[in-house]
Amino acid sequence: MIDEHIKQYFSQVSDKQEGGNFFKVIILHDSPDISWEDISKTVPTLPRGWYELSRLETLDRVEFTRDYWISKLPFHPQSLESITNFFSRVEDIGIVVAQKDSNNLFAVHMIYALKNGSGFFHGSAPMNEEDRIELQERFTDVILPEDYLAFMEVHNGFSKSTDSGVVSTRILPSVLERFQNLIEGDSPLTTTLEKPVNPHSLIPFYESFGLPFFQCFWKDWYPENEMGNVYYSGSTNTISDPGTKSNEESLAFPTFLDWLFFYLESIE
Repeated sequence: MIDEHIKQYFSQVSDKQEGGNFFKVIILHDSPDISWEDISKTVPTLPRGWYELSRLETLDRVEFTRDYWISKLPFHPQSLESITNFFSRVEDIGIVVAQKDSNNLFAVHMIYALKNGSGFFHGSAPMNEEDRIELQERFTDVILPEDYLAFMEVHNGFSKSTDSGVVSTRILPSVLERFQNLIEGDSPLTTTLEKPVNPHSLIPFYESFGLPFFQCFWKDWYPENEMGNVYYSGSTNTISDPGTKSNEESLAFPTFLDWLFFYLESIE
């Protein structure tokens, strides 16, 4: 399942190819001799279920993970169809642990390799109870969408290829601080229709790699009894205006899952 895109992303500094993104990489699904006792000592953040998943055959890994998404995510009109369509494009599911440098801990990655070498997604280990409590304590003035919280219990951080992607709650404070500094610049924050927007009403949950573009929950928009989310452009200091176009055109979505399913389909 490791195509050239994935090999390049998980390249080691010791590899013969130029550069290298990681100090050490262990591909668990290709390492049948590694025991749970040994790997759990090396990578204490590795979920036992992910280790067991890496012991299965390719088809079983894909089907088991698909069924887990279906059972974990709340009902949504598009859920079953969108999840099924996404996993029909997945060739393999792999578990990789990688260490940025010798002073860092190993990070855990679940890799979704797409068919025909058309790219990949990767997700971090799930949000645990401590993560959830810290998140709730940070946002005491709002109730975060349940579908968002449910997905973070699947992957606390999720992206396609080299994108920054869905922000892990563990780094959200630093991302939020950087985001606030960006929107509180010289020009006032507005919608694309030039309606004023409270700069503190936005909570970024997705970041585009290397670009000042974010997808944010908007505290002032509750289209389906939970916060909707809008697209923020740092180039214009504006957010998308809900209702002006279709969801895909305006990038304003009534639910987190609406946005997620759009993100899953937009890699090609």
